[in-house]
Amino acid sequence: IESGGEFRLFPRGTSMLPLIRQGVDSVILVKPDEKLKKREIIFYRRDNGQFVLHRILKVSKDGTYILCGDNQTVLEKQVRDDSVIASVSAVYRGEKRVDATAFSFRVYQFFWCVMPIRKIIFLARRILSKIKQIFKGQA
Repeated sequence: IESGGEFRLFPRGTSMLPLIRQGVDSVILVKPDEKLKKREIIFYRRDNGQFVLHRILKVSKDGTYILCGDNQTVLEKQVRDDSVIASVSAVYRGEKRVDATAFSFRVYQFFWCVMPIRKIIFLARRILSKIKQIFKGQA
């Protein structure tokens, strides 16, 4: 990555659902551009040593990043440039490559990165799950 190449990573976990599905999808990591931007997905290392793949929701005035997984609502603040290892240039949905510059990818980013929309979707999921549990109990 550091020398300008790319690396295909098969992420584990659910933090980037619905975009990246564990065991099905993968991402192409490249050396980040000089200036990372809002909505980019980055691969970084937390202070505790954990490697994480999350999206930039905001670039703070002090140059740090506010990040969040697509399947999360809790923000991770104060992520520094020296923690960033790579950025995502493409996502493989199964075997189909979708470049981060593709129109469909940018539309997804735009709508999914709006936190109120995401919170409404998460709330609806929880309500539907509770309703299913209630009806299972009656069967």
